[in-house]
Amino acid sequence: MTITPEQARKALRSIDWKRIDAMTEEEIERNALSDPDSIVAFDEATEPQLVPPMPDVATLRRRLKLSQAAFASRFGFNVATVRNWEQGRVVADGPARVLLTVIANEPQAVVRALRPKLKKKAA
Repeated sequence: MTITPEQARKALRSIDWKRIDAMTEEEIERNALSDPDSIVAFDEATEPQLVPPMPDVATLRRRLKLSQAAFASRFGFNVATVRNWEQGRVVADGPARVLLTVIANEPQAVVRALRPKLKKKAA
């Protein structure tokens, strides 16, 4: 489904952010579990995994002491996307939230994984 930017802005304006901010972790988990769109089944034999909540990208980026452009470049995002996440105009999709969560917890592991391997010359 595709929505227009105006439809997205209207939807964001209709959200009761104070109510969301006041939710407990238990309420958040209960709501996430009741929403079939928030569950990604990796394998039917295992428990479904929750898509992580949208992290605070601005706080994460500042903690890493990176500009928006440097953060985008280092982790493979478009700088406009980072800006939109930070300004609340767009919420990252599931795979992007997974990557942002890994960056939040293990940024150096992501850098190592993304760094091109330099081939050693034969002696």
